[in-house]
Amino acid sequence: MAHAPAAPRDVVEDLGPVQLARFVPEDVDDVHAFASDPVVCEHTTWGPNTPDDTRAFVEQACRPEPGTVLLAIVRDGHVIGSASVWTTSRSDRCGEMGYVLHRDHWGRGYATLVARALLRIGFDDLGLARVAATCAPANTASVRVLEKAGLQHEGHLRGDRLVRGARRDSLVLARLATDG
Repeated sequence: MAHAPAAPRDVVEDLGPVQLARFVPEDVDDVHAFASDPVVCEHTTWGPNTPDDTRAFVEQACRPEPGTVLLAIVRDGHVIGSASVWTTSRSDRCGEMGYVLHRDHWGRGYATLVARALLRIGFDDLGLARVAATCAPANTASVRVLEKAGLQHEGHLRGDRLVRGARRDSLVLARLATDG
């Protein structure tokens, strides 16, 4: 059976090789392809997803909370990852960001493009003055992406996450809107 043509996407940012777009309910299979992959989820605080986990994520992603921008990373019409930036304190104008990519698309510079776009969205669209990101210390590729995007190291939090039953450390990196 042939798939129906995908509905036109609401593209928020065209980054050249990839686009940041709004999620649509039909994205479940594409999202599940990376969200169920144990290699992709090795350094995340979630996953690997079950089909129900992925359906719930896509449903929520189609209607993000106020103060949250949750987007699909799209290449050639397929979702290859997700990216978000969200407000953690309105009064302090602080937020956080995160992203994940299907492993077939690692090492191509897409994550750096996405991280830079998330900073712009956080500062310009959400009005944040500071955007932070955390990652597992062992996730050296993500650390490099965040550094290339202009985030600075702020700290190493010991045992701050409980991930799949084990304590895990996090690195904290951040950028201020006033940084050069």
